[in-house]
Amino acid sequence: MDRSPEDPFTLSYPWVLATDSTWHMWYGSNLDWGATKADMNHVIKHAISQDGLNWHRDGRVAVGFVHDGEYAIARPCVVRDGNLWRMWYAFRGEAYRIGYAESRDGETWSRKDAEAGIEPALDGWDSEMICYPCVFDFFGKRYLFYNGNNYGKTGFGVAVLEPD
Repeated sequence: MDRSPEDPFTLSYPWVLATDSTWHMWYGSNLDWGATKADMNHVIKHAISQDGLNWHRDGRVAVGFVHDGEYAIARPCVVRDGNLWRMWYAFRGEAYRIGYAESRDGETWSRKDAEAGIEPALDGWDSEMICYPCVFDFFGKRYLFYNGNNYGKTGFGVAVLEPD
């Protein structure tokens, strides 16, 4: 995919997941371009494909802003649990945090950031910022890799989902 009228400025952070009949891609796109970081309005959009090569996109925002001062939502990571699609992503206002959303169809998402399962530490390498999640299942456990302060300059972490 290249820039287009639906995505005139940038394309970034693609996450691709194939179902039985359709390929899905969630990706970052800037809605604006300006002189400061806060001018970018970076959101997550969705595209579909029947062959994984030719993608259709309609320009709709899949995951957008809900908090005052947000200007970036980036690095989507999607896992499917039966009929429920789960997405983790980084969102930024003053500092990056990891957010979470759910969907029944992979296209319309409800943000539930309080259910992301992770917060910055009280001190240390991931106390100022947590971002760029990657969630996956391995041998019956769900893992989350993420970057710490300064986009991971101070390290990256691995979190394991604890069963309820």
